[in-house]
Amino acid sequence: RLRFPAALLLAALCSGAASAAEQTATTALPVLQVPMGARATGMGGAFTAVATDVTALWYNPAGLARLNAQELSLGLIAGAGESDIQNFGWAGPLPLSGVSGNGYSSFGANLLIAQKGTIEVNTLKADGSLGSTSKQSAGGDLIFSGGYAERAGTMGLELRDGSYTLDHYLGVGGKLARSSIVGHTATTFAGDLGYLLHVPELGWSFGASALNAGGKLRYIDDADPLPLILRGGAAWQGGAAGRHNLLAGLDGDYVLQEKAWHVNAGVEYFLQRMYGARVGYQFHRDDGGLTIGLGLRWKGRWLIDYGWALGGDLGATHRFTFTYRFG
Repeated sequence: RLRFPAALLLAALCSGAASAAEQTATTALPVLQVPMGARATGMGGAFTAVATDVTALWYNPAGLARLNAQELSLGLIAGAGESDIQNFGWAGPLPLSGVSGNGYSSFGANLLIAQKGTIEVNTLKADGSLGSTSKQSAGGDLIFSGGYAERAGTMGLELRDGSYTLDHYLGVGGKLARSSIVGHTATTFAGDLGYLLHVPELGWSFGASALNAGGKLRYIDDADPLPLILRGGAAWQGGAAGRHNLLAGLDGDYVLQEKAWHVNAGVEYFLQRMYGARVGYQFHRDDGGLTIGLGLRWKGRWLIDYGWALGGDLGATHRFTFTYRFG
């Protein structure tokens, strides 16, 4: 029985959208628009309706409720200019029936550390000539994320060709972001909201989320908002149990303040639940294009994923995610 109508979620996703979209604005923390997770990257970022690992916090927090084991992960991104990005995450189910009493409750937490490289600083003498030159840290970002999700309800659907189950999941999340730029530091908070519908008999799932709502970073005088991202997508999964599995996803996202939209598509294939390959494409992006990925599942506990994404001016990026499942 569905206790939390999906209309409430849609109202929350659209709240304030009209006023925010009236003008294009500059947003802070560009790292929030960088696709996280090697698996999602290999699929072109089409992960809103998938979101079945700890990276759900970056795409759709409702997906946390579909985790069937505790996960501890380490993610690394190389090739993004001089930036150095590391991602530490943990997520898994809780022994609670949840607020709705329908079970499948989960919690996740993530710590992202991004260093922006170095800059050259020149000092001038009193007569205006060059005094000295040195290199300093350009700053960095520290983002702590947390999220909670549960199955909000289950509905049965009777059609002429059979009976189907509609599982509804809701998730909420929050971020504490601290950013520094050449000696200036700013801190802010933001919230996330997600919904996911899964039809197990057909292998279909549909997701929607609103990410980074409410936060602004103020370094000196002006305050720039975090990028409010609206995401929506669909995914299908099928195959023969124990032999092979195919997953396909299609996503769209819209950055409200920047009036920028993107389309993401990708597929994943696993053989014998151990060897995986992925391919995707990111449309309507200056730094988008082809993505590919590989995955290895060893003894069902050790997960190694690699993702490669064709970049723009900064060149291609490489992502590695190492995950251990326990419990």
